Amino acid sequence: MIGALFHRHQGVVAGVAGILLIAATLRLPVGALSPLAALIDSDIALSATSLGVLGMLPPIGFAVSGLFAPGVARRVGLEQTLLIAIVVMIVGHLVRATAPTFTVLALGSLIVLLGAGFGNVLLPAAVKRFTPGATGGMTAAYATIMAIGSAVPPLLAVPLATGMNWRLSLATWAIVVCAAIAPWILLTLRARRERSAAQALVAAAALKGERSVVVQRGPHGFTMLARSRTAWGIALPFTVSSISAYVVFALLPVILQDLTGLSAAQAGSLLALFAILGVPLAVVAPVLTARLRTPTPLLTASMMLFGLGYGGLLLAPALAPVLWVTAIGLGQVSFPMCLVLFSLRTRSAGMAAQVSGFVQTVGYAVAAVSPLAIGALREVTGSWSASLIVLLVVVAATIPSVALLARGSVIEDELAAP
Repeated sequence: MIGALFHRHQGVVAGVAGILLIAATLRLPVGALSPLAALIDSDIALSATSLGVLGMLPPIGFAVSGLFAPGVARRVGLEQTLLIAIVVMIVGHLVRATAPTFTVLALGSLIVLLGAGFGNVLLPAAVKRFTPGATGGMTAAYATIMAIGSAVPPLLAVPLATGMNWRLSLATWAIVVCAAIAPWILLTLRARRERSAAQALVAAAALKGERSVVVQRGPHGFTMLARSRTAWGIALPFTVSSISAYVVFALLPVILQDLTGLSAAQAGSLLALFAILGVPLAVVAPVLTARLRTPTPLLTASMMLFGLGYGGLLLAPALAPVLWVTAIGLGQVSFPMCLVLFSLRTRSAGMAAQVSGFVQTVGYAVAAVSPLAIGALREVTGSWSASLIVLLVVVAATIPSVALLARGSVIEDELAAP
């Protein structure tokens, strides 16, 4: 018995280490490339269209991952799938670091983002498996590390490229990702031993003529999850926060310069403020969500903050741009809230992965076209007013989630209901 407890303790420690280490890698590919655009352009021509394509790849990669990651994890195991995701990220970082053409650069970016997307989808399931009694705290820990990880590449990418070159700057992140391999190798080997032991027990029972009870994990696919009120309750605020994040990262500096007269450096500093605000939100929001009976207070706060930020930019942009950007940044509280709801509103790691995949597919698929659509609307109308009004309408899409999530329903129960 002592040996079994020690073995289980080892698994939990390795699981926690694996979750935190892989979380540190998931946002690296998003922020490592764009700061180097001017340096890359000297070797590989990057037009405005090319940059637009590269900017759309993260949400596209994450959306595609949401479709496939749960199924792959079901077939080969959660641990092995996350190990594969790490290897794919390493390969993607190296491919784009050695890219001779834009096509290869885009391909490498897509590869690394698919690996990161698999990690995004499956980390809630890993939390459910290895730390089921500390969902809020563990989600807060990995979400905080993800938020920090999104801020590090923009800070270091150019200094690294200046000291070496842009290719070595991109390749550096492959070395960082390698640090996450060890615990997932251990966890994969452990999972294989457990499966072999379980299969041996089933075989032994069959030889004795005993009937074995097999628990079927129902194929709760994308279309079946679309029947769940709770799944949609999580998907709507996740989509709104994703749209806001990608629009802000792509367009906020331009919006601020056009509407407030700020310099490029000042607008860039406010974008950095938006990104930094994600760190305290990642610490606080999952813990609050786990303690609250319903996430209604956080949903309401998110809507009000988004409304204040985008409304301020629409009606009085130059009055308090720091306040407007701060409000939009704090409105992102709905993102870490959704991450912990994947685990809180499901009973198993497998279902947490399914719901994570469903929500992230919906959210990132819409977010992928949002910067392009908002920018195009600016070109058609000649001002940012219509674009900001559309963003305010998008924020209102969170309202139905208040009712959908108020009852505290568990998704397996909803799907089992006639």
